[in-house]
Amino acid sequence: MDSQVSVVWRPADFEDTGGAAIRVCVNGLCEERASGDVGDPIRQVAVRLPQDIGAERLPVELTVTPAKGGSPVKDTEHAQLTEERPNGPDCEPVAWTATLRADPAKGLVSPKSLSLQDE
Repeated sequence: MDSQVSVVWRPADFEDTGGAAIRVCVNGLCEERASGDVGDPIRQVAVRLPQDIGAERLPVELTVTPAKGGSPVKDTEHAQLTEERPNGPDCEPVAWTATLRADPAKGLVSPKSLSLQDE
């Protein structure tokens, strides 16, 4: 498991724009991915961080560029990294992670609102 900030989304949310390019930047490191096929339930892009970064609060920059043109959606939120120990509380590895959701209109929001059901 890697230390990282992930941004997740439902490709169907970007159907009206013909899809989009999703660009995420954290601490000057950037990753970009296409929103994907509307039949895919969930997609994500992750920006890897130093493994020992710790419980930092980092700015996350999102740019959503619609495939059909139009104005890009830009947003910045802060993500609080939390400790993850996938092999148990006393086992390695230790990773520091955070997850946000990309919304085509609102930008970065909580992933708790992510549903696999049609909205």
